[in-house]
Amino acid sequence: PDLLYCSVVRMFEVLFFPPELPSHLLSDLPKNTKNSIFQKYSRPFPILESSKEFTTKTTTKGGDLTVVSSPVFGSNARSEGISDSANNSAAAASTLLSPPVFAFTSISTTKFGEKWHRLYAGADGWTFQKLEHAIMGYDGPTLLVMKASSKQNESVTLGAYTAAKWERNKRDFFGVPDCFLFQLVPTLRVLKSLPKMGTRGGHYMYFHSNTNTQNLNPSKKDELAEGLGFGGTVRTPRLFIDCHLEECRASSKDTSFEEGHLGVTPSDDPFSSTFSPSGGASTSSTLHIESLEVFAIGNRETIMRGFQAQNHYRDIADSTLRNARTVDKAAFLGDMRNGVIETKAFAHRGQVDGRAH
Repeated sequence: PDLLYCSVVRMFEVLFFPPELPSHLLSDLPKNTKNSIFQKYSRPFPILESSKEFTTKTTTKGGDLTVVSSPVFGSNARSEGISDSANNSAAAASTLLSPPVFAFTSISTTKFGEKWHRLYAGADGWTFQKLEHAIMGYDGPTLLVMKASSKQNESVTLGAYTAAKWERNKRDFFGVPDCFLFQLVPTLRVLKSLPKMGTRGGHYMYFHSNTNTQNLNPSKKDELAEGLGFGGTVRTPRLFIDCHLEECRASSKDTSFEEGHLGVTPSDDPFSSTFSPSGGASTSSTLHIESLEVFAIGNRETIMRGFQAQNHYRDIADSTLRNARTVDKAAFLGDMRNGVIETKAFAHRGQVDGRAH
């Protein structure tokens, strides 16, 4: 109902107060709209695309569209068997009729009205390492969205938007105030960030994993939450996805975002399964994650700069790894020669040295 209301309100707003189309989008309009009102007034609408054109060296022939099917926003593939106004055997993609996509354009046309390139989806690999590889180094706005369900099998769609790049194993919060939490289902809700007041607030983004630490020293483990999140504290972020990508925890208040329930809204009925006698305190809910996606948001120039930064980040990471392997190999051979690691490979040197003496 909230999405329908949002869509109807936005439709009348566009009809009576049409926004002026930015000049850099006028060139993308169909030729048959050159002499019409749509040349000047047309509401930009996001287009879902794959990130493969930026992350791989191979290109598709003839500008073929890489199909992106989102559990939340629909598919960018055009339906077959239906003719459009140009007598083509294709109709608009389902994303163009998607209420969730329309909701985001209603929130902000400048942020969400152009390109959406998917950086990560669960189908790419349901591991925290895959997610980390997909988003780290990308320097640009991103949108994280997930579908989840409660213990009572109630469906919830929620997530977060941030204009800051992701950083790994900071052991603290990072980010900028240009971010917000949102919920699309069962109710539409946008929770804006709050300004930092001294040491209060400013806990916008969080990303921490003990994977590398445990590999080096399995006995060393901190008490920080393992996963990614927004708001709250380093032990209990307000919106949190665990490092197994299985559970999402969401609470109703913290000092970094506006107050409001995320997830299943607790009931005042003591006989309800969602009853929570909070007495004004923060309430929380635990959800099972069914799908998880991260999109790069912005115009083509913004997204291109973001992927260029990510490619540079990965080149540096690969170079560092190669150097580390070279150093480790040299140290390993040195340890064997010095007897730190027992081996017969250099035993003859000791025998030769003994004979020489």
